[in-house]
Amino acid sequence: MTLAALVAGLTGLLAAQESGQRQDQGGGQSIHGKQLSAYEATPLPVVEKMLELAQVRPNEVVYDLGSGDGRVLVMAAQKFGARAVGIELDPRLYEASRAKIWDLGLRDRIQIVQGDALEQDLSPADVLTIYMTPYAMWKLQPHLEKFLHKGMRIVTVFDEVPGWEPTATIKVQGDNQRTYTLHLYSVSHRSGWTSYSKFGRKQ
Repeated sequence: MTLAALVAGLTGLLAAQESGQRQDQGGGQSIHGKQLSAYEATPLPVVEKMLELAQVRPNEVVYDLGSGDGRVLVMAAQKFGARAVGIELDPRLYEASRAKIWDLGLRDRIQIVQGDALEQDLSPADVLTIYMTPYAMWKLQPHLEKFLHKGMRIVTVFDEVPGWEPTATIKVQGDNQRTYTLHLYSVSHRSGWTSYSKFGRKQ
């Protein structure tokens, strides 16, 4: 076997392994049938900081878009006393997280919805948590603005919502040795907004 053939073979093997790893992640969200992001579990220290940053209060309603294994919902209910709603497209993750909620005795505090994030009514949310790709954030932005109301807080992981100005941005170290950037958006008013409004500034 020539050196070129050996290199080509190794390259193909590595590519196949990488593809398999991405497929094994599963989950995520789809908008109008287009997969937006693969599921990646957020480390629990980062989840806690997300909810702290949003200043979640008892009995507030927290929506997690792309809720995966339900860890954001569980912590919101158990540690912060909130009610929580998860939106998850992947049927495996939906069933697994739903079973977890039942096992923990939290079904009166947490609801899991299997569906597309862009097709959900988000108006009941006091807090939205989102960990998606830049493309997903771009697609979600006009949908999110339909449901904004005074007092709502939105926390995103890594990527900002296009055209929105964060109220605060912090970095958090996960227990996986990775650094996560969190963006907080606090809705201070409702009237007079345009598609690319700036939070915290009167128009």
